[in-house]
Amino acid sequence: MSGSVRHSGPVRGGRVPEPARKSIILPIIVLALLIAGGLAVYLGLEKSAPPPPPPPAPQSEAMAQPEAAPSPRPVAPVAGDHSAPPPRATTPKTSPLVSSVPADAASPQQLLSSLAQIDGKSQITPDQAKAWKESLQQLVRQGPAAVPAIQFFMAQNLDTNYAGVGGADQLGYSSLRAGMIDALAQIGGPEATAAMLQILQSSIYPTDIAQLARSMGSSATGQYQQEFLGAVRQQLFQASQGQQANNADVGPLFQVLAAEAANGAQVAQDIQQYGSKWAFYSAITLANLPDGAGLPALVQMAQTSDAGQTVAVDSLAQLAPGSPQALNSLLELAKSGQLPDYVMQSVAPFLAGQQFALSSDSNPAPAGAQLQTIHMANGNQNFIAYQASTPAQIGQQIHLIDQLIQVLPPSDSDTLLALQQQKGALSSKLGK
Repeated sequence: MSGSVRHSGPVRGGRVPEPARKSIILPIIVLALLIAGGLAVYLGLEKSAPPPPPPPAPQSEAMAQPEAAPSPRPVAPVAGDHSAPPPRATTPKTSPLVSSVPADAASPQQLLSSLAQIDGKSQITPDQAKAWKESLQQLVRQGPAAVPAIQFFMAQNLDTNYAGVGGADQLGYSSLRAGMIDALAQIGGPEATAAMLQILQSSIYPTDIAQLARSMGSSATGQYQQEFLGAVRQQLFQASQGQQANNADVGPLFQVLAAEAANGAQVAQDIQQYGSKWAFYSAITLANLPDGAGLPALVQMAQTSDAGQTVAVDSLAQLAPGSPQALNSLLELAKSGQLPDYVMQSVAPFLAGQQFALSSDSNPAPAGAQLQTIHMANGNQNFIAYQASTPAQIGQQIHLIDQLIQVLPPSDSDTLLALQQQKGALSSKLGK
């Protein structure tokens, strides 16, 4: 059998046939090209991207991480400032807020503290008085916003009395409470009126009621008359029971009663019941009630034997020149012989023109008349006296003295002598 034999596998010790090598190299070349292309695309993208930010510098633990700035809050208006609050800011401020608060922007409480710095014990300098008055005016300028603070202070029944303090006349007020009441009167409006009525109900100071009556004017004797009468009655009762602090002078309460009587109030009974406690205040007030409304009560006081008898008889004598009823009552009492000699002797100067008054405001003295201030320790009563004897009055006064002399019993020699002396003094003024 002839011919060659073909082997399918490699020949031992020979090279790989050519077709097998070509089948391995080609895939390797393709893979290398793909890797090179991908690398080229990656490098191209790296070049086009922006460089990354540098890493943050390390911070110490004391440095806080900054927070987002909060939205700015609206600024609340200062007490007493009635303007609208400023608009909300749209961008955060980079500079610190500098506060430039005007003087008037002080709160009412701060102003009250400033006013209370004058303690009523030390000499008041002009600079202190100026600052005090400016604080009071700032309080007034704040208007209704200041009312609650004033009302709170007054409700505590605290006060600083400036009476007798050197330089106090520069303030224009006798006490801190007087300044507060006047501040409310200047503020005005329903808020201030309500506060004044509250003070009227809660105050323990007679001077408060008198000043409130002056400050509220016609409202005190008209629209709010019953409120004022109630407050006066309450304070008089408490004082008569010894419940009034520091033995307060109740004279201002009698002045308010007289003012209310001038506007139609019936107060004679209120006054008469305190005739033994405050004899001079009661008799003087009754004597000055309009239309002789106090005469019946005066006569009853004159017929009693308590402390008010003498001043009641003197008050009848004081009224005699202008009141036939008062004169007849006096003459009847003299004829009865029931009055003690010392009571009748005290009448003579009043028939000759001496006058008692609660104050120069309630009963102005004639021009040129000398005022005498009288203090009675019993009941802490303070009032004034003056002489009213013009040439036109002297003749009538002499006639009244003669009428009383005629009805007195001859045994009342001391009273007769006192009346004759007064008649002689009056006659000398006429040149007789």
